[in-house]
Amino acid sequence: MSRLKCPKCRNVFELDLSAGVVFGKLHVGPYRLLKCPACGRRRFFNVYSSVNEPVTWPPREKARQAESQSSEEELEKKRIEESKYESARF
Repeated sequence: MSRLKCPKCRNVFELDLSAGVVFGKLHVGPYRLLKCPACGRRRFFNVYSSVNEPVTWPPREKARQAESQSSEEELEKKRIEESKYESARF
């Protein structure tokens, strides 16, 4: 994982190195044309270097909501799975 900083919006986000190589087909050396997830603009990012700043994108509130939503989905799947093995008593 490398941390990239958008020169336009100044947000820092993480990108998997393999995803940067695959998605950034247009490149000049280590710089690949990628879309910033925060502002949506396409910029050249150096995918092989990483900034030392903390990650600012996605916002923590949205990340927490995504975690709680996935946990609710997991609970629902678990409930359904357990209900399959309940014995029916008539």
